[in-house]
Amino acid sequence: MGLIQGIPGEFEPQPWGEAIVRSRELLLLRIARPPADHEVRLPGLTTTPRHVVEDETGKALTWRRDGDDLVVRLPEVDQPPVVRVALQGKLRIVPPDTVTANADGVCDLTPTGPVAHLVARRAADVAVRFIGMVEPDSRHQIRLGGRRYGVTGQQVARTTIGPFPMPERRVVALTVPSGVRRVLVAPVGTVLASIHPGRDELTVVVTNFGRTPARGDVELPLPANWSATEHTWTFDDLGPGHSIGWSTRITAPPGRHELRAHLDAGRRSASSPHTITT
Repeated sequence: MGLIQGIPGEFEPQPWGEAIVRSRELLLLRIARPPADHEVRLPGLTTTPRHVVEDETGKALTWRRDGDDLVVRLPEVDQPPVVRVALQGKLRIVPPDTVTANADGVCDLTPTGPVAHLVARRAADVAVRFIGMVEPDSRHQIRLGGRRYGVTGQQVARTTIGPFPMPERRVVALTVPSGVRRVLVAPVGTVLASIHPGRDELTVVVTNFGRTPARGDVELPLPANWSATEHTWTFDDLGPGHSIGWSTRITAPPGRHELRAHLDAGRRSASSPHTITT
């Protein structure tokens, strides 16, 4: 896929110590717990280093890029050095919670806080569908990249929000309202099928990310030795921004399985896979 451009930010604590941002173009790596192989890995650094040296002596250290990670070889000494990393440009990182869109341009994520990070394989206008319990009368500012919308909790819970321009291969931040447990992001025009597991049933949801009504058929293919009360549905006149869902009780052997509903709703049909444990 190539290098993903990150966003300004700071690094989380690392197994070997911490990365301290001294300026937009300078990092210090404080080594508290030297790895046994003497290689320090700093994940998510997208800016290319200009040079990597011991901070006290200025001695050059061996380093390499491994995807979006920086790997530095430490000298085999009793007291590990502080490593100075001078960058060729402004510091940009890929946060560890970043979710990359699949081949259909869809991001399907479980947020862990008020901000989520996304990256698209190609530029597109997208819309966002939040899933969860949000107070209907609450007010929210939804930001993705450089655009924002003021919406009510009722809009958050019932319809898609957008469009937002997603640049190609650049990490962007999405604000997530409190109470949201899942987020679907898809290119505008997509009709998306997603799977939502419950205690002993599954719900198959179709969301219209387009600007015109949608119609089509949905099938839930099941693994061997599974059974369900229903596994095919038909829908018509699904309005722009809206969703429709069907629940089915399942019987399945123990294990982890990836399920993907098959959707036939025209050329922009897409399906988000979901792994469930039974």
